[in-house]
Amino acid sequence: MEQIKIFFFALVSFFGIEDGRIAAEKTTVTVYPKTNEIEIVQEDLFTVLEREEDASLAVKQWNTLANWEEDEIVWAKALDGFAARRFTIKTVDDNILPHLKFTYHSEQDLRAMGIWYNEERNQFSINHIPRNNMKTENGALSGNYWVFDGDEPFSFTIEPFMDMPDKFKNLKKSLKELLVENKED
Repeated sequence: MEQIKIFFFALVSFFGIEDGRIAAEKTTVTVYPKTNEIEIVQEDLFTVLEREEDASLAVKQWNTLANWEEDEIVWAKALDGFAARRFTIKTVDDNILPHLKFTYHSEQDLRAMGIWYNEERNQFSINHIPRNNMKTENGALSGNYWVFDGDEPFSFTIEPFMDMPDKFKNLKKSLKELLVENKED
C-alpha cells in the first residue's frame, strides 16, 4: 500500500522544487470518482526558519509559485499521469489558500498521491498514519487503512504538524507574516 505523499502538505513539492520551505498546517483533499478529479486546498501556510537564509529562500519559492505560469514552472514528474493540472491561489479574509485540481485517467493514477484503489471492493484506501491527524466524515478506519466508497465523492483533512516538536514550533513563521516582512518597497 502506498504512503500518503508529502504533496498534500508541502506546497512546492507539486512543482518538483527541491528543499521546499512552504508547508500547510491543514490540507483538505476531495476525490470525485465519477468525474475522475482530485482537489486539494491548503490552509495556514508556514515555514520553519532554522537559518537566516531560510526566510529569503521561502520568499523566493513563494514568488516562483505565484508566477508559475509566466515562468513556465514544470510540475513534479510524479504528477505526469494526471491529464489536467490546475493551480490557483485564492485569498479569503487575508488568508492565502493554494488550490490544486487534477484530472486522472484511472483510479490507479491516484497512487502517485498515496491513494490506493481496490477494484474488487470498489474502495479507495489510504494508510492510517496517526501523526498525520487525518479526519474524515465519509471514510471508515479499518485496521491500518482509511477506506472510502468508490462510487461517492470523499474527502479528508490532514494536519501533520499539530504535534510538531517545540524546537521547530519556536522557529515557525506564517507565510503571510513572512511575506509582509519581506515586502519590497
